[in-house]
Amino acid sequence: MRIVNARWLDPQGSWIDGLIDVVQGRLRLLPGALAQAGPGDLDAAGQLILPGFVDPHVHLREPGQAYKEGIANGTRAALAGGVTTLLDMPNNAPPSSTARRLDAKRERFRRKSATHWGLFMQATPRHSDPALAARIAPGICGLKVYMAKSSAHPGVNDPGQLEALFRAWPVVAIHAEDDTCFCEGPYDMRRIAHHVHRPRGSIRGALSKIEYALRALPPVERPRVVILHAATIDEVAWLTRMKADGFDVYGETCPHYLLFTHEDQLARGGWLKCNPPIRSAMDRAALQEGLVSGAIDFLATDHAPHAPAENALPDTPPSGIAGIEWLWPLLLHARDAGWVGDAQLTRIACAGATRCYRIADRDGIRDGNSADLVLVQRAPDEPKAPVITRAGLDPFADVPLAWRVRATLVSGAVAYLNGHFTGARGAQEVFTP
Repeated sequence: MRIVNARWLDPQGSWIDGLIDVVQGRLRLLPGALAQAGPGDLDAAGQLILPGFVDPHVHLREPGQAYKEGIANGTRAALAGGVTTLLDMPNNAPPSSTARRLDAKRERFRRKSATHWGLFMQATPRHSDPALAARIAPGICGLKVYMAKSSAHPGVNDPGQLEALFRAWPVVAIHAEDDTCFCEGPYDMRRIAHHVHRPRGSIRGALSKIEYALRALPPVERPRVVILHAATIDEVAWLTRMKADGFDVYGETCPHYLLFTHEDQLARGGWLKCNPPIRSAMDRAALQEGLVSGAIDFLATDHAPHAPAENALPDTPPSGIAGIEWLWPLLLHARDAGWVGDAQLTRIACAGATRCYRIADRDGIRDGNSADLVLVQRAPDEPKAPVITRAGLDPFADVPLAWRVRATLVSGAVAYLNGHFTGARGAQEVFTP
């Protein structure tokens, strides 16, 4: 297949005109080439071509809670947002904390996923066994550590346990909230605000323990540490300092932390409740600056849908925002607003995450890379498409998104075109177990 009248974003942030040839699912770029559209070609006139977004943090809720989303529906929502690769988190019911459960989950993705995918294993203290890590690590994204309870397993927040896990695993992704710092007593959102119940000190405490465990190890034994869904100025400062000190640390943040404050969450209740909580305008500004400076390496959605009736609970709605089907339009909104430039788009959308998790051939529009592409068009007056996620609500409905995804290609197969899913299957697991 060829894409004619193509205008694509190169990894340096320049726009290149020409022809894109897709050969066995790989890109062959022909700058300056002109051709008429023929049978089987895709005509990109009037559109821009972007790399497929790599969303490294999603919760598709399967197995265990597929009624909230599910792999098939969640990956269709991903295609609509220009996401071609996603990494699914392990806090399922039951948690993906054993090789057997990982294999069962992997088989579900093989049968159902419309996008490329990768999986995490959830950490418990027993995962400090180096033999277990050596056997499992090559086939997954990394070990996921929750320092606050997020499944049937308790949070892992003892510095000694963190040190043992760090010694065993090459890549450790961390939900950095120490739940020993949360407010005591039963939680009711009408009685205490979410960002007060999970105070800023829980993040500072988590970062302190992570740093203690890292510094306790000699450099050759330290893993790559990823601070997930950074929500505060504290994480931006910590990442900046630790990178300057030579530590192998990466940071991600999410659109809701870049666009909202805790005042928005208070006004909208469960629809904007998430962990860690959305915080102040000062934190929002620091995260926006950190994303541009490189202190924050990439963007993720932390797509975490719940059923509409659950989100509407007035006292104890579950935490989680569903945002994957608006991801490329959200990043283009940031670009149009002037605080992200074309030169940062590829890093934020795919290259940062692929470098972090060592994912091959999906770091931008380059010759030989997987033909994972997104065609977008500016259409500010066009209504958004109906919501796909089973959460049933667009949390960014009040954000004026001017761009629409017209087509999404996965390994060169057109999987989404003008609001319709074609059923084409080019999806693969990004790691070989």
